[in-house]
Amino acid sequence: MSSLRYDVSLGWRLARAVPVVLLYGSVAALCIALLPQSAWHESFGSFAAIGVVGIWRYGWLLTHCVRALIYEHYVYSRWQHAASQLPPDRKYPRRLIFVIPTFGEKPEVSRRMLTSVLDESSTIPSRVTVYINAGSDEEDAVFRETHARHPRASAAEVVYIRQRGGKRQGMADVLRAVAELELGEQDAVVLMDGDTVLGRNILRKCLPLFALHPKLAALTTDNISVTTGHWLYRRWYTLRFAMRHRYMKSQSLSRQLLVLTGRFSIFRANWCVRDDFIGALENDRIRHWLHGEIKFVTGDDKSTWYTLLRHGCEMVYVPDAHIFCMEDSTDRPFMTSVRKMHRWFGNMLRNNGRAIRLGLAPQKAFIWWCHIDQRLSIWTSLLGPACALWAAWWISPYYLLLYAALVIIVRSAYVVLLAIEGHRPSLTDIPLLLYTQWGGSLVKTYTLFHLHRQKWDAHRESADRRRSTARDPWPVFLIPKMQMVLSFSVLLLIIALMVGVR
Repeated sequence: MSSLRYDVSLGWRLARAVPVVLLYGSVAALCIALLPQSAWHESFGSFAAIGVVGIWRYGWLLTHCVRALIYEHYVYSRWQHAASQLPPDRKYPRRLIFVIPTFGEKPEVSRRMLTSVLDESSTIPSRVTVYINAGSDEEDAVFRETHARHPRASAAEVVYIRQRGGKRQGMADVLRAVAELELGEQDAVVLMDGDTVLGRNILRKCLPLFALHPKLAALTTDNISVTTGHWLYRRWYTLRFAMRHRYMKSQSLSRQLLVLTGRFSIFRANWCVRDDFIGALENDRIRHWLHGEIKFVTGDDKSTWYTLLRHGCEMVYVPDAHIFCMEDSTDRPFMTSVRKMHRWFGNMLRNNGRAIRLGLAPQKAFIWWCHIDQRLSIWTSLLGPACALWAAWWISPYYLLLYAALVIIVRSAYVVLLAIEGHRPSLTDIPLLLYTQWGGSLVKTYTLFHLHRQKWDAHRESADRRRSTARDPWPVFLIPKMQMVLSFSVLLLIIALMVGVR
């Protein structure tokens, strides 16, 4: 598999995991050694309840792992071979159209992005048109200069359409212009962000799949983070993408996904020019019992995905094709990570409920259950640490040491699993896994009751987005806080019934 996930051998990745396992294994052993002899007379039977939940959660994880292996090494490898046997005149679409919204990006990022698009466009025989949807004449000037200086400038025609009214409106405007073109059944549209750099041969790997699978409506690819700023933020972002890689492969075994990332996804063109597809980009919204109508500001990729999902379309992940995501931790890496999670989870939760309500008619049973699990995991991720704290307070403080040892052992095994899947282990992986799981659950909990709160990254936040986060009326402010308190009270009641008191 020629993927950047496997740029070093399995043996070398496992060798990198050895010091991680040894160091944290020693910490786990120390936690157990610190337990006095009297501690073993305590009843640790309450851990059985935690264990049942843990078995379920890790059984679900192993299900994803097995499905991911089957997809990558059996199903996808067969597709790749079949695609390579297609006649040259069938492999690629007659027309390929890029739609690239961008606003306020650094000039060097914009240059790298367009250069990669032109480089990859020159490798295929399709007629390529690139629609730049920028926010200013200054940005257009950067693209014009980059296009003019590129040695293969003739590989693509570049068209400029001014972005007015935000990213969603701009993309809708471009797709209306695309709809006026003469498009064939095999033609394709790429929706990608202005801070994305294409990996080598990405189009040659992806486009033949549309010819191979006539029912395929869209696909997306692996993301490799190129993050500047704080080193710990870089490690966290890389770890998240490693976990994403597994889940996307697992979902693809059902030929449907939970998201078509806005970083880079390719759609069959006849879907992109439909009125409901363009309308979802332009004016997607849900109705909430408290907040009324919530118009989506962020999450355009979820809107396009949901449009295809409700029609029962096929969507797949291409594991050996990759893009580079240009990210910056800013000077406040912790707050940047929280802000990222708030945006990701907000987009997910605003769409999760309506995806569940679709039922099994348009979506595969496994994908439907994945939506259910997204809701359940908000609480099950917090159940273990909450049970340990409760038991330490009411029964015995030794519960904390035993739970710490258990957490370290399980997460060490998880790091080895990540190494097998292509991740290069680091000593920071276990703390970052815990931050992603526990911190992420707290962010999800807040977001679940504040679905109307939507923010882009700070440097892209415009006036209309700032208005969406204006001060709420006191009932709208107070009721979500009461919901959170009630939810955690119910969680504590469940823990009290599971663990008990002395």
